[in-house]
Amino acid sequence: MTDFDIDKIEKEMAERDARFAKTEEEGLKNILKYFDRIHDKLFSVNTVYIAGFIALIKISDKVYPLFILVPILNMLYLIWIEYRMLQKSRFESMVTQKTQNEINQWGKDIQKTNLLSLISIILTLIVAIIFVYLLFI
Repeated sequence: MTDFDIDKIEKEMAERDARFAKTEEEGLKNILKYFDRIHDKLFSVNTVYIAGFIALIKISDKVYPLFILVPILNMLYLIWIEYRMLQKSRFESMVTQKTQNEINQWGKDIQKTNLLSLISIILTLIVAIIFVYLLFI
């Protein structure tokens, strides 16, 4: 009788582990999905800032034309992050053909990309602050 209970418990534990593994996989997919959505919104907002900076440069003689570099450099940074995400997806498409060292390096690169995405949000906020400041001078 106790063997039956142990088998049942082991089966339940295996099912629970399978559910957790599936949840973990879904979580990883969602992280990338949300980063992608955030990047799309940052691209859109940054495009508006580029247009706003061009308008400010034309309207105000206090705003120097070089200020247009602020949102353009931020856009280039966002493009670079998207390129890194593309490289990550390329790597994942061939992960079974990679060595353990390459996989470990890939994991470190993913953490860097996550940090770079956070920095891109902060940089876009800085562009917004600069835009508002220039708007009121």
